[in-house]
Amino acid sequence: MKEKVKGWLAGLAYQVIVLSTLGQISPLLGAGAIIEKDGKILLIDRSDGLGYTVPGGIVRHRETLEKCVLREAREETGFEIQLTGLVGVYSSLKRDQRFRAIAIIYKAIIVGGTQHGSGEGESCWRSPEEVFGHMAFDCEDMLKDYLSGQQSLS
Repeated sequence: MKEKVKGWLAGLAYQVIVLSTLGQISPLLGAGAIIEKDGKILLIDRSDGLGYTVPGGIVRHRETLEKCVLREAREETGFEIQLTGLVGVYSSLKRDQRFRAIAIIYKAIIVGGTQHGSGEGESCWRSPEEVFGHMAFDCEDMLKDYLSGQQSLS
């Protein structure tokens, strides 16, 4: 419930900024990673009930995309990761129902750490077939692009 309220408040705050700037504000920038091991994908089963997502989040003011992905993966899953490639750029106008956001998604491997969950939800390993139809935002598109090996620039 706490994460659902945080998401709702973030969306409300963003809408206030959009209105106060007459729409002249850039979208929020997010970054995440798809990590595969033994045919399963590391995902977050979100505590707000929206479904599964790839580990990731909003880039902080004094943070690079890459540092954001490393931080978010560590916070949400307990794993230290290494980025190995790019899955794609996701900028659909309706990709996140809370606010306007663009996401850059990387491929990554685990290089250390111990798995745990966070306030965002429980980290888990799932096969794509288990989660298709149960993913939040546009994470299903991201996963399909990853699986096809096709880099997305949408």
